[in-house]
Amino acid sequence: MLIEYIATTVDDAILIEESGADRIELVSALTEGGLTPSYGLIEAVARRVGIPVNVMVRPHSQSFVYSGYDLEIMKNDIKAIRSLGANGVVLGVLNDQNEIDTAAMESLLLECTGMEVTFHRAIEGTSNPIQSAKILSDYKEITSILTSGGTGDLDSRLATMLEMKEEAGHIAILAGGGLTKQNINHVHSKVNTGHYHFGTAIRKNNSPVEGIDLKRAKEIVKLLKG
Repeated sequence: MLIEYIATTVDDAILIEESGADRIELVSALTEGGLTPSYGLIEAVARRVGIPVNVMVRPHSQSFVYSGYDLEIMKNDIKAIRSLGANGVVLGVLNDQNEIDTAAMESLLLECTGMEVTFHRAIEGTSNPIQSAKILSDYKEITSILTSGGTGDLDSRLATMLEMKEEAGHIAILAGGGLTKQNINHVHSKVNTGHYHFGTAIRKNNSPVEGIDLKRAKEIVKLLKG
């Protein structure tokens, strides 16, 4: 069982570790779906907590289609993230046809040696997330796929996650997007990926701009780990 919570500050990260969660996804601009945080924040969080910290590599929120300039920035960010002591990176790249941009992704993966790699919810921007999971399974560097199972009601999304799980091979399906204390037991019983990701569900008032609700964060850990 792996429980990952999103942090946007050092204080968030400290509370997440206290909650009993297993891993932190560190981002800035949560209201925009998460962007690359500052180097100062990455270094401070990596030094302050003992649990793994995976860092968002996303230079802007315009789309998941990146220019050559964007990709150079992302490569430099990955190098810096490694040097600052993070455990891994969270990234995703698409092309204009709403497919995984394998050439761009491979160029980024070359910089990720020794780190965990999560392919984030950009996969839901592809025309076929299940086929996209199969494509990603060819890359030994990728350790997780973060997904909510696309669009539709919860049960239809969980069915998609199950199909993605079958196609993903060695890659863990990190279920996320809309997970709450109220639905996590249902989600776990249906997909049993063992990897769960929470964002605003562990924040005060479910707000992307408020801090961690430690009580709620602990309750979710207890629900999943007993």
